[in-house]
Amino acid sequence: VESHAKKFDRFRGKKITLLKGDYFDLDIDSIGGELFDSIWDRASLVAIQPNLRKEYIEVLSGIIKPGGTILLSTLNRKEGDEKARKAGPPFSVDEAEVRRLYEGLDWVESVENLNETDELNERFKSEGLTSVVGLTFVIQVKKTSS
Repeated sequence: VESHAKKFDRFRGKKITLLKGDYFDLDIDSIGGELFDSIWDRASLVAIQPNLRKEYIEVLSGIIKPGGTILLSTLNRKEGDEKARKAGPPFSVDEAEVRRLYEGLDWVESVENLNETDELNERFKSEGLTSVVGLTFVIQVKKTSS
């Protein structure tokens, strides 16, 4: 484990590097000057306050290579009690929200919804939800910036 600027810990494998720290402090310097080929957002977007989503994506745009790929996993609190549907974390991020956030950005080539899975469990049922789905998207970054 190595420590870097802005208090990031770096864990290196043969073909993977993991960073641990405050996501909103990420920039080209904190990642060692190398942009990422791929990024897997596994429940990050759903964990942050909804008013921080645009800032989150702005950081993301500065750390991914042209032509890179983002794998995005979200959760949609689809049906049930209105208060439970708006609760979080995890906050609900449905397909319309993903498209609203990413489509039309000058660095995004495409947004594709790969699949939807049933994620309703006892915790969600006890909150008053009747349908919760996991969504997985591939967001393709343009090969060159506009």
